[in-house]
Amino acid sequence: MLAGPMLLVAVFLTALMMKFILFYGGEFTFVSGLLYGSIASATDPVAVVCLLKELGASKRLSTMIEGESLLNDGTAMVAFLVMLDIAEGADVTVGSIIVKFIRLAFGGPILGLVFAVVTSFILKRLHNNYVLEMNTTLFSSYLIFFLAENTVIHVSGILAIVTLGFYMTATGKTRISAESEHAVHHVWSYIGFAAETMIFMITGLVMGQRATAPDS
Repeated sequence: MLAGPMLLVAVFLTALMMKFILFYGGEFTFVSGLLYGSIASATDPVAVVCLLKELGASKRLSTMIEGESLLNDGTAMVAFLVMLDIAEGADVTVGSIIVKFIRLAFGGPILGLVFAVVTSFILKRLHNNYVLEMNTTLFSSYLIFFLAENTVIHVSGILAIVTLGFYMTATGKTRISAESEHAVHHVWSYIGFAAETMIFMITGLVMGQRATAPDS
């Protein structure tokens, strides 16, 4: 509920606040408020999850928060892409907006499910080969995002990745041999840590560059 319908409600309420409470006007239209709302509604659970780990909270609670955040970000990205077309003045209709939202929101999970089944089948054929098993999970994750975002398929890569991850957590991980599970887990833990660190570093560099750039 928080990652789907309530996020759309948050986007709409943010636009109302920007227009009728903070009184943004001029070129800042209501559509611009919706576009801003889709950006501001994406959540960042990193600090919360770290705090939960320090407090010794259950792993289940941390997993629920991280999972909700992933779905939240995917839905926010779908809303952003739809609002961006409208804000840029593209020739869109109500029907085309609905079709694009459905394609992005549901096409991603469908593609993720297909890739998850194929990945599980490949892993089942491998046995006690942690290099191939690790490469299979890594290759499938990056390939599915590339196909979703950079080909004619054009669905939500984030939601495709999230669906792949959910399937692998629930079912697919049993296809990884016991001898390789430890190595695969440690490699993916490092990839997650490195990705989060790079995101914050890049964000800091971009914001710092814009803050110090002279006015044109």
